[in-house]
Amino acid sequence: MSAQAVQVVPGQGQVVLHEAVEVLEDPTGQLTLDAVRGQRFAPPTGGLSSFGFTSSAYWFRFTLDNPGTTTLARVLVLRTNWLDTVDLYAPGVDGQTTHRRFGDTLPFGEREVDAPQFVLSLPVAPGPHTYYLRITSAQAFMTPMELWELKAFHESDRLWSAYYGMFYGILAVMVLYNAFIWTSTRDRNYLAYCAYLLSFFLMNASYNGFAYQYFWPESPRWSNWAHTPFIFGFQAMALWFSMQFLESRQRTPRVHRVMQAYLALTLVAWVVVSLSGDLVAYNAAPVYFIFLGTPLILTAGLRAWLRGYRAARFFVLATMASLTGSFVTALTVSGFLPYTFVHFHAAEFGILVDVVLLSLALADRINLLHQQRRAAQAQATRQRLQASFQLEKANIRLEQQVQERTAELARARDEAEQLARLDALTGVANRRSFQEVAEREFLRARRYGHPLAVLVFDIDLFKQVNDTHGHAAGDMVIRAVAGIVRGAVREVDFLARIGGEEFAVLLPEVQLLDAQRTAERLRELIADWRGAFEGQALRCTASFGVSTIEADDPGFDTVLQRADHAMYAAKQAGRDQVSVYSSLF
Repeated sequence: MSAQAVQVVPGQGQVVLHEAVEVLEDPTGQLTLDAVRGQRFAPPTGGLSSFGFTSSAYWFRFTLDNPGTTTLARVLVLRTNWLDTVDLYAPGVDGQTTHRRFGDTLPFGEREVDAPQFVLSLPVAPGPHTYYLRITSAQAFMTPMELWELKAFHESDRLWSAYYGMFYGILAVMVLYNAFIWTSTRDRNYLAYCAYLLSFFLMNASYNGFAYQYFWPESPRWSNWAHTPFIFGFQAMALWFSMQFLESRQRTPRVHRVMQAYLALTLVAWVVVSLSGDLVAYNAAPVYFIFLGTPLILTAGLRAWLRGYRAARFFVLATMASLTGSFVTALTVSGFLPYTFVHFHAAEFGILVDVVLLSLALADRINLLHQQRRAAQAQATRQRLQASFQLEKANIRLEQQVQERTAELARARDEAEQLARLDALTGVANRRSFQEVAEREFLRARRYGHPLAVLVFDIDLFKQVNDTHGHAAGDMVIRAVAGIVRGAVREVDFLARIGGEEFAVLLPEVQLLDAQRTAERLRELIADWRGAFEGQALRCTASFGVSTIEADDPGFDTVLQRADHAMYAAKQAGRDQVSVYSSLF
């Protein structure tokens, strides 16, 4: 007996399948589809099937129910990119079962969609249909599964690309910056930090699938083998950087010897598992070594701090962030923690905190050196003028480094400001972004004598939704309304959330009558929407105000104010309607 079917209906952007699939372990890896159809599957547990490191194959079964009369185009997304083989058995149009195989043991070019995760087209025909997945993986066995509408998936993928673009961009800036300082100062701390960041980049790009996609797409064997050396390499670089930065040889010699021994043990383990021929042990060993290396490096930092090394205070905090993030990610892929976005990406969040804190640590170290050099300069001045001249040159060089670092942080701040132009809840533009775009369009329309219209609309009785169903339901309604309008306006139109439940749409090259028609169409789409939250039906309406620019308008705020007045007039007239400013005043 299959678990309850997952209903698939139009307007569903995403369905999380791994919360509903049934699971069957195949320790021998020999079971066929006909054999498993007669087996008893474990019922869904409401969470992700995560099995750590195992040589077993696993079968997953789920049923999709399309209550409509037309086939719905969907894509199946498996977020874990290192699955060795994935066999999908789906019902065909002729009643026969269709079979597709994919996985990272195949060349990247054979994938249906050019993406680091596995994405397959999965049309859902009317009625209930049962699907089977057989998955094997010599690496950490996680199976987050999602079913997406095409448009929603591409929008989500765009946001993921922006996230990783920002993340790897920050890493690249920090590597280049510290490499430049190293070439200028020959301070091995900066060289070790560059190696540490580069090793994290290779490890992260490897287990996120980007390395396979962009660096060696025709080498699936190397892609499978690369995870282990990159994880071991990251740990080795973390140990080397820690010993360099903490000056453990001079400050904490006993801890230094322990770290040297652990580094040697790490390298030996790397060689041993590479020669063992056991793929599960080969992939599990570097992850388990993180559990030992993380507390060791934290202990080394605390010992140096307690012994009076001031720069170690930032190091301890930075290391706690980055290595704890790696620790949490390792626990997740090992099956000790449930898969969540935060758990799996904890290493990335940790390294971002690490970048900031270690920048402070390196700056603090520069300040410490600056103080030491000034003291040496004062002493040398009393002895000979030449020594004073040399020390002054060193101070100037350090000041230049501090100024360059300050400029780099300013650039990083500007990049972060660009990310602040989107509304976090809906993904559309926020008020700040809308105001900037609207001012530009107003000046353009005024200069060339072109029409420009603006719609302002507000969800009716929104407070009742929050009071009756809770704020989570209110957030769902806001997201739904944003999605409806975003999908219904032109590509050149500009949608923004300008208040709690208030939105605005900029309509370039649109006259008043056409703007009124657009508003009426959007109003009907919103009124037709139906949703559900925790078993409770949801619906909403919206009141629209319409205005266009006039010859004597001093600025866009005047146009927006007229549309806002018209919208409030629509609410006073009974809500769920469109009001045009020119017809009211």
